[in-house]
Amino acid sequence: MMTLFILEIVVLPLYLLSFRILHKYGQLTENRFGLLIVSYLSVMTITASNLFTPMSAGRIICDLLAILCWFPGYWMARRIYRRIFLRSKQ
Repeated sequence: MMTLFILEIVVLPLYLLSFRILHKYGQLTENRFGLLIVSYLSVMTITASNLFTPMSAGRIICDLLAILCWFPGYWMARRIYRRIFLRSKQ
């Protein structure tokens, strides 16, 4: 499990580069950006929760973070999209 988590961290810059490529070709929308960011972060937190023993504090915290990635995280990711990509057009 640790190798998977390290691989996810190593691949993160390539994942973020794909946003620039999608934006360059006009394929990146606000909703798509929010869904992609939130899904990647939730997968990372779920993978990190598997590093802990069941019913430990670390696992419970990671599971709660995975839930928080979706509900307020989607809204925040959409706001970040507006600040990064829409401000650069003006």
